[in-house]
Amino acid sequence: MEDLEVKMEGSEPQQTVRTPEPGLQDVFDRIKTQFPTCKVKKIMQTDEDIGKVSQATPVIAGRSLEFFIALLVKRSSEVARQLGCKRISGEVMKETILTDEKFDFLRENVCGEAADHGQEDQEQDSPQED
Repeated sequence: MEDLEVKMEGSEPQQTVRTPEPGLQDVFDRIKTQFPTCKVKKIMQTDEDIGKVSQATPVIAGRSLEFFIALLVKRSSEVARQLGCKRISGEVMKETILTDEKFDFLRENVCGEAADHGQEDQEQDSPQED
């Protein structure tokens, strides 16, 4: 993603705005579904540390989820094409999560065994001190 600097007038600090990759902008523009705001708010409030939630917060969180899912599906479709598949299966998504650095936070939860095996292989390949 490209970083664009936005200069604010006055004494406010400069902010960096991230713009989506060129191929993803049209995907984001085609999103027609929305996560129900009341459900997002309920999910957020299941955490005991979260008290009151402003009106805009669930809307922003829902939109962020839409963008995240769109990115995951886009990357999974690219992996499926590379593998010669016509459908995005669980295995294709698993491969996407294992290979794409943007989804590395999902490796432990979604691909627990595969992430553990990758670490074991690295440990076996490294020389051990006796």
